[in-house]
Amino acid sequence: MTFQINGSNGKYTNSDESTNYGRNAINNHISHLEAPFVNDNNAIPPVFKFTPTEENDAKNIAALEKYLDKNDEYLNSLPPLEYEYRYMPNLTQGNLDKNALLGAAYEELGQIEEISVKEFENNYLDDTQTAEAMDINKDGKIGLAEYSTTIVAADILSKNSTDPLKADGVINGKGLDAVLEYSKKSNLEAASKLYNNIYNTYNLGK
Repeated sequence: MTFQINGSNGKYTNSDESTNYGRNAINNHISHLEAPFVNDNNAIPPVFKFTPTEENDAKNIAALEKYLDKNDEYLNSLPPLEYEYRYMPNLTQGNLDKNALLGAAYEELGQIEEISVKEFENNYLDDTQTAEAMDINKDGKIGLAEYSTTIVAADILSKNSTDPLKADGVINGKGLDAVLEYSKKSNLEAASKLYNNIYNTYNLGK
């Protein structure tokens, strides 16, 4: 069974249910990704006593067992490598919850409603990548509705599809990796076509 992160619980409670769900889903996903760094308390290997005596042998065994127990405890505390996250409260393929989507976009974009293409590229991308495909109305800026197309893209690419109607609110690692590929300058044309199709299919500009 795949481990799932969702927005059913979290710190955001002040907006409508869908917006809260979308924001909490992203916040919980970020916390999940950061967990190995926050909880990096792996045990230090013991220093054994090499003089061959019965007492030293017993101490070495005890130290090794303690280390193995601590190490198992640490490994068990790490988040699973295989997971998916759900950004909409109700899962119906092709029926997009815009409030949840825009709430997720707002949280993922750093709790702002708009960013310039140049600033986005400087903050989040490297020299091989571009954010131009997200600038759907070509005004040099990326708004929430425009940015949200990348979330839907990750959703449908998780299903090995580019059909916007395949969106169901769940994203996995495969979809996230695929969106990173679309951010490459060499894939600008394909990314622009995909994001525009998503934007128009769901009337995200309204």
